[in-house]
Amino acid sequence: MLALTRSRLSAPNGLNSNASRLIPDTPQQRHSRPRLAVTARLASPGLRHSGNFAPRQGPGASRLFSSARAEPVLAGTAPYHSAYVLLHTHAPVAEYPSRSKSPLWRALTIRARQWGGVINFAWAPEAWQAVHPAYAGLGEPGGRSFWGEGKENRDGDGEGEEAYVASVFSSAHPTGRFVIPEVTLANLDAIDASLRALARGDSPSAAEKLANDDPQEAKVAVEEAVGHREKLFLYVCTHGSRDCRCGDCGGDVARALEREIDRRGVGQDVFLGEVAHVGGHKYAANILVYPSGDWLGSVQESDVPQVVDELLAWHASHRLSSFADSPPLCPRFWRGRMGLDKEDQIALHSKPVGAR
Repeated sequence: MLALTRSRLSAPNGLNSNASRLIPDTPQQRHSRPRLAVTARLASPGLRHSGNFAPRQGPGASRLFSSARAEPVLAGTAPYHSAYVLLHTHAPVAEYPSRSKSPLWRALTIRARQWGGVINFAWAPEAWQAVHPAYAGLGEPGGRSFWGEGKENRDGDGEGEEAYVASVFSSAHPTGRFVIPEVTLANLDAIDASLRALARGDSPSAAEKLANDDPQEAKVAVEEAVGHREKLFLYVCTHGSRDCRCGDCGGDVARALEREIDRRGVGQDVFLGEVAHVGGHKYAANILVYPSGDWLGSVQESDVPQVVDELLAWHASHRLSSFADSPPLCPRFWRGRMGLDKEDQIALHSKPVGAR
């Protein structure tokens, strides 16, 4: 049965055969943070400068400005979405193909368009993010799966071999995230029903009834990650095979964020992961901030300390409130927010500071 509970998750690698439980990081894991495997540099550092300014020299250099041309306003460039669903992968983003061939991702994306959801792939070290033990592929033909004891199968041999753990953020549930321990083609109808309910803000009992109404359908377990209600989730697009700007600038920013998080000792409060294409290569590096759903763009490596300052201060002030009318996070880099369309994003960004 669909269980929308507030039960504590178990260890990331402790999913049982039905993938019904997750486990949070142990204190030792939190203090021994594995290194992000961001995409290697694919080109020169994608500098943004004009006029006679020289390129920046190293991560500590100041951001460059031209007196002849102001920085563009990014507000209104984040796509509208009421929920964001991340399918956890074993492989880092550096190994993702340029475009997904996953039947499960495609099927779920088509359904999600009807209720304002976006489906994407995400990677983080396993100490931070659980992955499904029975499937290690990306939905590509020949992707490796391990269904059944001692039996290795291949995509295409049978329906439902793709399987992922998923994180879900919804504008209707702004103070945390939900974790679905198993998403497959076999339980897609029930997954779709539960995601619709979460996106609408339905009560757990209503979502349970919708997802498990048909006794013939595979049942869904959904857990609200206790202890994550005050956690900040950062996802950087490092999808270099899709666009080198994301691989290069995104990789630089992901590494800089990891260093800054470690330097400040806030690893228990800030999650850092990488995602596939989010739209807007020209805005690289893109950082998605959840549970608020704020999207930041045009972030450079040298901007990271300032961005982290603003992230932590903003989150401390707004983490237990509804985000819809909260001031933009990092206005200089703000592309938009989950739950707001283009016009709403522009209007919010244009409000005088005292009126926000």
